[in-house]
Amino acid sequence: MKTISINSVPGYSEWRTASRECLAQSIAPEHIVWQGSQSLQDDLFGDAEQSPGVCEAQTRHRIPNSVLVLFNYALCHRDTSRFALCYRVLWRVIFENKNLIELKTDKDVLHLYTLAKAVKRDAYKMSAFLRFRGVTLDGQEHFIAWYEPEHYSLEIKLDFFKTRFKNMRWSILTPYRAAHWDTEKLILEDNPDPSVFPEDDRIEKYWLTYYANIFNPARIKKDAMLSSMPKKYWKNMPETALIDDMIRESDTRARRMINDGSKQTPKR
Repeated sequence: MKTISINSVPGYSEWRTASRECLAQSIAPEHIVWQGSQSLQDDLFGDAEQSPGVCEAQTRHRIPNSVLVLFNYALCHRDTSRFALCYRVLWRVIFENKNLIELKTDKDVLHLYTLAKAVKRDAYKMSAFLRFRGVTLDGQEHFIAWYEPEHYSLEIKLDFFKTRFKNMRWSILTPYRAAHWDTEKLILEDNPDPSVFPEDDRIEKYWLTYYANIFNPARIKKDAMLSSMPKKYWKNMPETALIDDMIRESDTRARRMINDGSKQTPKR
């Protein structure tokens, strides 16, 4: 039995190196115990062989790009079984069925798609709900955001933020990693200090005023809003501080809008 420890998060690079080594040695999935950095898988075999950090022998296999993309997403999930699952699918694609990934009713494939879908959704939430606050660092304007993703999805969205805010100096902090962009290069930092995230900034009050003014009480659908923007994201979004009051006052404001509109309607 071979024990492989993945010490980084999400762990894709370590998993890929270890998987190449295992394939080169023709080690079947059932003969591997995978251990992640967050939650170690119980090793029932006291004499389990520990995997070296570098792969010495490698065998090249043709892996469909669609499979590699799925692995990339699935390995960003917090599911502690993700390393074993991805290696099992990889093994089966190589030695059983190169079109395995197309069998959506297969248990392993279904699980893989479920993990990948959850990570994609989590990454989308980051681009939708992340909010920057401005500070001055070394005489230059810098924007900082604190965000708590459900999975290890920060790295998936970094190209988006680098493109969207290319000429802006920013830092995105998450509980497990931070990304710092200086308009030219990107630096990753593990276990950042959340206290560097400012409590407010000078432009936030203008954003709140804008949000309050565009709020339409006549079109509010609370269930739909909560479905697309769950409350767990609210604590890091400044505009959400206004939502409860605006919902509470929505009926009154809607009636006022109707009355004001009827007064302006010309009589015939």
